[in-house]
Amino acid sequence: MTTLIIAEKPNVARKIAYALAEGKPVRKTIGKVPYYELTRDGKKIIVAPAVGHLFSLAPKEKTYGYPVFDIEWVPVYVAEKGKSYAKDYIKALRELAKRADEFVVACDYDTEGEVIGYTALKYACGVDPSKAKRMKFSALTKKDLLKAWYNLEPTINFGMADAGIARHVLDWYWGVNLSRALSSAIRKASGKWIVLSTGRVQGPTLKFLVEREREIANFVPTPYWVIKMILEKNGQQYTAVYEKDRIFNEEEAKKIVEEAKKGPAFVEKIEIKQQQRNPPHPFDLGTLQREAYSAFGYSPKKTLEIAQSLYEKSFISYPRTSSQKLPENLNYQYIIQNLAKIPDYKPHAHELLGKGVLKPVEGKKDDPAHPAIYPTGELPKPGDLSKDEQNLYDLIVRRFLAAFADPAVRESMKVIINSNNHRFILSGSRTIKEGWLKIYGKYVKFDEVLLPKFEEGERVKVIQIKREKKKTKPPARYSPASVIKKMEDLGIGTKATRAQILETLYSRGYIEGKKQIKVTPLGMKVIEALENNVPDIISVELTKEFEEKMEQIMQKKVSKEKVIEESKETLVKILKEFKQKEKEIGKKLLETFVESQKNKENKKRASTKELTAEEEESIKKSAEKREDIIIVGKCPKCGGDLVVKYNRKTGKRFVGCSSWPNCNVTYPLLQRGEIIPTGKTCPECGNAPIVKIKERNREYEVCLDMNCYKNRRKNRG
Repeated sequence: MTTLIIAEKPNVARKIAYALAEGKPVRKTIGKVPYYELTRDGKKIIVAPAVGHLFSLAPKEKTYGYPVFDIEWVPVYVAEKGKSYAKDYIKALRELAKRADEFVVACDYDTEGEVIGYTALKYACGVDPSKAKRMKFSALTKKDLLKAWYNLEPTINFGMADAGIARHVLDWYWGVNLSRALSSAIRKASGKWIVLSTGRVQGPTLKFLVEREREIANFVPTPYWVIKMILEKNGQQYTAVYEKDRIFNEEEAKKIVEEAKKGPAFVEKIEIKQQQRNPPHPFDLGTLQREAYSAFGYSPKKTLEIAQSLYEKSFISYPRTSSQKLPENLNYQYIIQNLAKIPDYKPHAHELLGKGVLKPVEGKKDDPAHPAIYPTGELPKPGDLSKDEQNLYDLIVRRFLAAFADPAVRESMKVIINSNNHRFILSGSRTIKEGWLKIYGKYVKFDEVLLPKFEEGERVKVIQIKREKKKTKPPARYSPASVIKKMEDLGIGTKATRAQILETLYSRGYIEGKKQIKVTPLGMKVIEALENNVPDIISVELTKEFEEKMEQIMQKKVSKEKVIEESKETLVKILKEFKQKEKEIGKKLLETFVESQKNKENKKRASTKELTAEEEESIKKSAEKREDIIIVGKCPKCGGDLVVKYNRKTGKRFVGCSSWPNCNVTYPLLQRGEIIPTGKTCPECGNAPIVKIKERNREYEVCLDMNCYKNRRKNRG
């Protein structure tokens, strides 16, 4: 009897094979696709990878109008450009399925993983998905994988599979039809086919960003005054603030200053409070993304990519989770003992192990599929982690350790100073017991403001009492991290998709600014046109309603067919209304689109003009030396050409997508040797091209993705 295990990616398939094999698994290939043969308890096992989604939705017949609802699952290389590498994986699974008597899905245990497994079984293997079993794990350690193997679920999780399929269908219905509607509207107004897009979650997200822009634009600053007392104690100056933090009447502010100056000033009261600060809860994905943005400036998308890489290397648990609770059956002592082998964590780990009972704090949120993110206890060796991976790993480890630590104790001191019956407050604060701050304090900002000793009734030496004019400020623009939090609060998108939705808004030219997000004129006009004509397209409430229904599908309270049909009926109604106003909408969009294109061109020209004559000449000479454009493969994101480029300032070479700036895919390159395209896609990661590096004394092949196992293996000889 032979069992075929289907993993989500090649490097995960390798992890599973090495974990389950009693000896060493035998690596074989079908074409470019690796798979592994092994035995366990006398049973023959084949572990083979998908490479993410192998199948996608597409219209049954080619059509350019809207609405379109007659869709089917097809190989992803048929539905999307740049996915030709998937053909080999489908072929490999189809061949291996013929050798198998039993099937096990071992993709990520979430809705997307279940859809990947379901479609691979049904369309590649030709197997009824209900006949397959399920490996369920939250970490890729040998211990976790063996436990999953010996505790197979009898079937895949059909609640998650149905919810995932419904989400794909709804996203296709809304994304494709609404985007076609926008593009059609501009075409009717201009006669040109210009691609604009929106979607089921994309539109409502852009809407609340636009609402913030309007708040800022409509904000009228109001003047106010703050009153401060500068005092001296033990040769040091301190600033106390008036008990009313804002005074909106200038005459009142003047009067207070004049009266307070008459004094005398004395300490009327001293208030000292101690507050216990409990450790922060373990990370769910959203909290990790916000904390990584605060600590390192990483975008939500980048944080997820780094976390996924750490997971696939077995150093952390599965990152796409909403849970803030650690599993009760997790061997905390084993993990902390292993972390103690890393010098930076050794003193903290030993202190925790000395407590005896290890009980972590936990947050309110839970996730039925996966626990909070935690370090597995498998330790990275020198060179295993990039700088970004090391940063995120440190953040996760310290957050995990802090969850077991004692509370911190903070003391606040408030000195109330009376000057002619006007009260000023001098505030101080300090940490009197570090507790968990010893572990996680580098990522938490607490003010340490130490005050000298005061006594009630003590006279105060006043240097100056003054008023300062200020103005109220508009609400701050959203940061990438706060957008993710807002989406969570509104209940739109999922933990796995929110970061990508934000990236889509950037790539479409609807928003700009990496730290403070600003909506572009095009983004403003798209929302304006939609809310004035068909507001349901960007309705947060409608989007949230369907998100809740997909949760109900997962819980098997409603069928996916019913939710899909309801969504279709709603969309038909919206699109009917849109068609009636199509030309009017198109005119409004066209005007702004043309203007935005002009602005892009102006910016491009401006950036060119910034070059000095010497720089222009240097670039010209460099370009003459590089006679041909070297195309090394297809972009895995958009299907454009991946070409060798040169940094304008440094002259260093790298690989970038030809569709830049609409696509930001780049790969670093070694600066020595000749680059020779091979026409091959890496079989390990399934995404990046393989190039040949030809140096004076040797030739070798590398994957362009520096995090890829194949790349690391080649570079180590």
